[in-house]
Amino acid sequence: MINILSETKIAINPFFWLVIVGAILTGQFLEIITLFGIVIIHELGHVFAARSYDWKVTEIQLLPFGGVAKVEQATDSLWQEFIVAIAGPFQNLMMILVAIVFERLHLWSNDWTTFFIQANTWIGLFNLLPISPLDGGKLMKIFFYIFLSFRKAIHTSIFLSLFLSVIFLIWGSGFGFSEKMNINGLFLAIFFIYINWMDAKQLPYHFWQFLLMKVQMEPMRNVAAIPIIVHQDTTVMQALRLLRKQRYHLFYLLSNNGEVIRVLPEEKVLQTIYQGKELYQPIHHIL
Repeated sequence: MINILSETKIAINPFFWLVIVGAILTGQFLEIITLFGIVIIHELGHVFAARSYDWKVTEIQLLPFGGVAKVEQATDSLWQEFIVAIAGPFQNLMMILVAIVFERLHLWSNDWTTFFIQANTWIGLFNLLPISPLDGGKLMKIFFYIFLSFRKAIHTSIFLSLFLSVIFLIWGSGFGFSEKMNINGLFLAIFFIYINWMDAKQLPYHFWQFLLMKVQMEPMRNVAAIPIIVHQDTTVMQALRLLRKQRYHLFYLLSNNGEVIRVLPEEKVLQTIYQGKELYQPIHHIL
């Protein structure tokens, strides 16, 4: 475990300590520590899965409601992304099974086993909500990657995450659902809105990361190519925005008469990034 976490920064949000102090004052210290222990094991599931694929894990951040593992994907494999995303909730399932075994062996009391199972169920299901940066938000993006271009998939997932975060905010405020305000729900909603707003601002950065990864990868010529039909005057940047994850593309350039005048493999278009050429030139100018 030391080697796995040797290059990983563990950041503790200041509000985390307020929760700990509150737990001590209310006599719920053991329960809170158990919850955060569950969260850490959940996040370690992501870390171990990511490291098994040689991904870089830059940070594990402990928050009042849970944790977030920040990773840098080494490839554009959707399967690897799915395994890393689902590894956290899978840890919760494993802990539930361990709790059942311990209870059957009379190592844990019925009350403690019930609490432990409920905590894992809540944390696991909560993380499967389709809101970024939760695991469900990551799974939602993977689903969109299958059918949409990378840029459009990110756009769509951010929009849905913000929409659901606003619904969460309305619920937390008690407006329209109940007359009672839920402080935890309110805090979570604000956090989600902030994270997704920042993701929207950083979309160009994520897009360039995706392009640079594709440039550095070997072309996937062993799979069926996805045809992308564009007009000959389409700019290189507009064409690049149509690229999808874990797919190989062929660009079919159409003339004003609708005839195919040229076919460009994706690597030919991607090379313009490093060749210092104008990315807003018409794609048919590529030699």
